Amino acid sequence: MKTKKPDSKRAKKHLEKIYQLMSQRKSPFEGMSEEEIIKKLRKTREEIWEEKLAPRS
Repeated sequence: MKTKKPDSKRAKKHLEKIYQLMSQRKSPFEGMSEEEIIKKLRKTREEIWEEKLAPRS
């Protein structure tokens, strides 16, 4: 069985496309104060813990 060699030019083109798409999106934290951002991040971390990690323990 022959394995394909990774195509670095294709990968680079794909990565550039991702960078372009991300630069067009607005930040989810735009217009929020530092305190609001911290609260939102903590809430998200807690939700992830409850959904993904807590059932395992």
